[in-house]
Amino acid sequence: MKKYLVILLLLSISSANAEGIQLSCIPNEPVCQNCSNFQTLFPLEEFSTNNENLDIEADESEILDGTYLLNGDVEINSESLYLAADNVEVSTVNDSILATGNIRFQDEAYLITSDLLSATRDEDENLVTTATNANYQDYITGLGGANGNTESIYKTSSNVLLTNTTYSLCPVNENDWLIEADQINLNIDKNRGIANNAIIKFYGVPIFYAPKYSWVISGRGSGFLTPSYSSYDENGATENSSSLRVPLYFNIAPDRDLLLALTVMSSRGLTYEGKYRKLIAPKISPDHEDSIWSIETKYLPEDKITKLKRWLINFSEEMDINHKTHLSAQYFRVSDAQYFNEIARISSNDKTLKSFLKLSFKDADERLSLEILTEDDQVINAGVPVYSRALEGSISKTFTIDNNQSEKNKLIKNKLKVEDWKYPNITISTNFVSTKFAHDLSTKESGTRTNGNLSISRPFAIKYPVITPNANINLTKYSLKNSPNINRTIFGSGLNIDFTTNKPNSIFGYEVNHRISPLITYNYRAKKVQGNIPIFDTEDKYTDIISFADLTSGERYSGLDRITNANDFTLSLESSYRKIDALDDDKDLLNMKIAQSFYTDDEVVSDTSNTNYETRRSYSDIAASIDTSLGKYTISNSAQFDPKKFKITRSLNSITYKSNDKKFITLSLSDEGTVETEKLYGSYPITDSIHFFGGLDKTTSTGITNSETTGLAYESCCWAFRVAHFKAHNGGTNYNYSTGFELVLKGLGSTASPLKRKIENNIPGYSAKLR
Repeated sequence: MKKYLVILLLLSISSANAEGIQLSCIPNEPVCQNCSNFQTLFPLEEFSTNNENLDIEADESEILDGTYLLNGDVEINSESLYLAADNVEVSTVNDSILATGNIRFQDEAYLITSDLLSATRDEDENLVTTATNANYQDYITGLGGANGNTESIYKTSSNVLLTNTTYSLCPVNENDWLIEADQINLNIDKNRGIANNAIIKFYGVPIFYAPKYSWVISGRGSGFLTPSYSSYDENGATENSSSLRVPLYFNIAPDRDLLLALTVMSSRGLTYEGKYRKLIAPKISPDHEDSIWSIETKYLPEDKITKLKRWLINFSEEMDINHKTHLSAQYFRVSDAQYFNEIARISSNDKTLKSFLKLSFKDADERLSLEILTEDDQVINAGVPVYSRALEGSISKTFTIDNNQSEKNKLIKNKLKVEDWKYPNITISTNFVSTKFAHDLSTKESGTRTNGNLSISRPFAIKYPVITPNANINLTKYSLKNSPNINRTIFGSGLNIDFTTNKPNSIFGYEVNHRISPLITYNYRAKKVQGNIPIFDTEDKYTDIISFADLTSGERYSGLDRITNANDFTLSLESSYRKIDALDDDKDLLNMKIAQSFYTDDEVVSDTSNTNYETRRSYSDIAASIDTSLGKYTISNSAQFDPKKFKITRSLNSITYKSNDKKFITLSLSDEGTVETEKLYGSYPITDSIHFFGGLDKTTSTGITNSETTGLAYESCCWAFRVAHFKAHNGGTNYNYSTGFELVLKGLGSTASPLKRKIENNIPGYSAKLR
């Protein structure tokens, strides 16, 4: 317990404001207002437009030796100052003001109420203000500004000195927490506040003391962040274990920072943590996302249980080399497969950690793209080794043959209207990719797969329907390490007949564009024996629920190790209702899709090793979906219907009600035939500040709860408290249990804590941020 008290005492010496620790390439960003109402000490006044003289009102006035004596409801207004009081003396000799009784003072940044106030000008003509027994408020920054009461305040353009004072970032008259200090110096130029003999009180109860306390006045700054505490269960242990994390934040520059942390785990030991980040301004365009360079390390010298060193390294970089070239890199490694379960205490379904280096070039004008990639995977949790791309290079190019002029000449010759005709172009697409596959198991086949594809398409020059024939050739070569090389050539062709129509309509009270897209697709692809080709990165899309996109794509497998034969027809229909003024990210009000394929060959290429073909029916299952997005409600329903059994064999259904990120509920039910899963996520506000949240992911067909989260939060403008309990499946009948809580005082060390991230990861759609 003594160790924890020492840590808390250190915390009280220096603290930082790093709301979510958001980096920015902009040196000064506006302060966000997180509350709906902004109260001030008194109603704000408009400054005078007279830049030469003072506007003065008073019940009585007289002049004595160059001094104006004003009495009774005095108001003085200038272009940068407003003063109201019972009595005011204005000296024309030294350009000073002395006010007494019911004072209301306003300059360009502060509001002050007191019984005695004086104001004058320094050598640089800047205003210097002194007041006693005063209340003050830094109103210019809105709710991000400070307020309190003080025995005396001495204010210049660059500094505010408070004596026997309080200081809070809560709204006026709602100081749930505050600092009491003998003296507080707010250095505006250095953006730093320093308090002597400071006591931080939370609801009147002292929680920290420090002889000297320092914090950032506005924005991000260096200092200790809010500690986080949690309890958890170790497998086989009879008592709960606990974890305490204390982070220290360094605001190096607006576009770079450093986070250091110590985490004490009672069952494991002391973990050292560091994370450095740097933003790189985008080169593609000002609207493009910033590039970022970051490295994170965690190190536990000796695990008390395993006696091993436990560590994590995560380096990532996204950088625009020039306007067309981008570099993406990540190196993500941990000491062992159980690091996340045992040390990070994070429940994850991930099976591998991926490290990669990718250099890409994209010329949109030339419709050319190139890419070089190398990657490696580390198995974690209950994962098994997989193939990785030791090296991959790819290039794709699209050519367009302008057919417009020849078509125009034909129209003119036949005396037809040119503007009523559609002039399609011939499109030729090429892509080439060569991949060297590697595997950690020596028993697994490895080698290089090189694939090239050439396709050509041209819509007929008619308006309705749009008929588009296409043809393609696919060439593949496998250079295998332990087997003979394999060459594969497959020809294909197809025809699309698109009957799409658009017309204005109305639905649910909205003006919409109603698009109906009946589509007939014919695909032909030669039948080719492929059972002797290894499976590197190919998966069957039909192993889970068959979707509309799966059927209309014309390709059953992802990857290139299996290319399905085809002599098939696919009928599809899509009907969408979209608001006329909808944005790109808006969903359709109503979208309905249905598709089915019909096969003329009862055999299809198999993805089973050493098996060439598998039998199939002459038709596929029917894939259908209905999605609705109306106001706060979103409903999605997808189904796979077996016509032979005349039943729905697989389905995925979800409904979401979302008023805001603190009031929502999502229910999802999936039936994969042999596995049934239900997911329930939600948050419900009890009051404006208190809300419950929870999440459940359960495989109902086996009764296993994959993860469960419950919690309670209180959040106001200036502080938050969260407590959450987690249950996570750890294989078999084993579960990990943990409980965490945190207290966040806005402006005195709030950060994106591990608890906050864990809650948001376990409850999609929830945001653990101050309002």
